[in-house]
Amino acid sequence: MLPEHLRNLVAAHLPVIASAEAGPSASDLADAPYLDHWIAMREFTGRIVLFGDVTGHPLLHDTGIVTSQLFGIDAKTGWARTLSRWYRLGRPLGPDKRELPDPFGFRPLANPDVLAAALAAHADEIRRLAAEARDQ
Repeated sequence: MLPEHLRNLVAAHLPVIASAEAGPSASDLADAPYLDHWIAMREFTGRIVLFGDVTGHPLLHDTGIVTSQLFGIDAKTGWARTLSRWYRLGRPLGPDKRELPDPFGFRPLANPDVLAAALAAHADEIRRLAAEARDQ
């Protein structure tokens, strides 16, 4: 039997994964915060987040942020889905800024293929845990 914290994780992540895989509707993005000069980063825990300058965030307003966990992104069409919300994406952080060392354990994930593989691996693990919970 899955421990309660994993059951809670699966319950929280499955709908967000489905939402990210379906992609945003026009209404999802209509009032979404705008994230400019962004970059995907992996925490020492493996969780992937976005760093950037946000405008129009409902709680944080206009500032530099680290998002909640990232579940989907399409830089070409300009959107990202995190645990808490959709974002409209502006310009990614310039290539000269991607190699900066980070003292807090964040590492850049600037390669889109590596980022996509990491997000897919997390989705696969959540689905595996969900199947394990169903089979118990």
